[in-house]
Amino acid sequence: MSTLESYLDALHQGVFQVVVPKALVTDPLDPGWKRSAINVPSPETVASYRKGQYHAHETVSEYRVHLDRYDPEKNPLMHLIDDAPLVLMVYETMDTILVTAKDATRKDPLQRLLDQHTSWRLRMGFGALLWAIATILLFLAFSDVTPFFAVILPSLVLFIGLLTIVKGIRQRKRQEHADRDIVRGSLVAGAGVALFVFWELYLVLILLVLVVWFFSSAVVTLLRVVRERGHLPNGFWYTLGLGVSSLVLGILAVTLPEGLVDLLVFLLAGIVLMAGAFLVLDAWGLRNAARLMEAGGFAR
Repeated sequence: MSTLESYLDALHQGVFQVVVPKALVTDPLDPGWKRSAINVPSPETVASYRKGQYHAHETVSEYRVHLDRYDPEKNPLMHLIDDAPLVLMVYETMDTILVTAKDATRKDPLQRLLDQHTSWRLRMGFGALLWAIATILLFLAFSDVTPFFAVILPSLVLFIGLLTIVKGIRQRKRQEHADRDIVRGSLVAGAGVALFVFWELYLVLILLVLVVWFFSSAVVTLLRVVRERGHLPNGFWYTLGLGVSSLVLGILAVTLPEGLVDLLVFLLAGIVLMAGAFLVLDAWGLRNAARLMEAGGFAR
């Protein structure tokens, strides 16, 4: 009998990530492992768990575990600054979307059809919608981003709040956290209405938070480069690049805040565009799979 923890000693010897096949883990994860809902995206991840500083990404066949410097439950601020700087989050998100899109084109089409629960038309529609949103974001990034913060973002928050309220109302008969969803949705919807009125104020607050986040991440990362030059799990140049990028963005936030806002909207447009491309690729594969099954006599 073996637990996941029995294979993690290398993480304390400077190894950045340990990959453990599920076949080797004969004991289930103990209660100390808590499922994490918010994570930097990782390719093929089906679930994510944390236990203190351990952070495990579960895939279909293995666990990929790395060691955070700070436990997000005990020190969320330093975890955000040191373990999850914005530059790393954007990079990992784009990398995950690209890897997932490539995998979608290689996966066996018949198996992909069996694995999906929505039709290719729905996925194609969502992909087209994301492309439309990305086009709007790109247009705003190269012209005027004010509508994004004054109209689009508040509308999105309000929409999410209303959806949560509707979900709670529909679940009242089944008593599945209905009241909590209604209260939560009401708070989110109220926040959306407030954003319509005070969008300039929250934009300033966003910039202040980004300034502190960028400079704090830059200082912590660059100090680590100096102190641990030969013992960096991610490598010297990778870690240096993260630190310098955070520093550049921090300086940009102070000297050219409008330019930083444009850049962030541009990056968001890029992420949405790649996500749309993944959905369209996946939908195209499902469509071809359906035709293959029909041609092979598998159609129902």
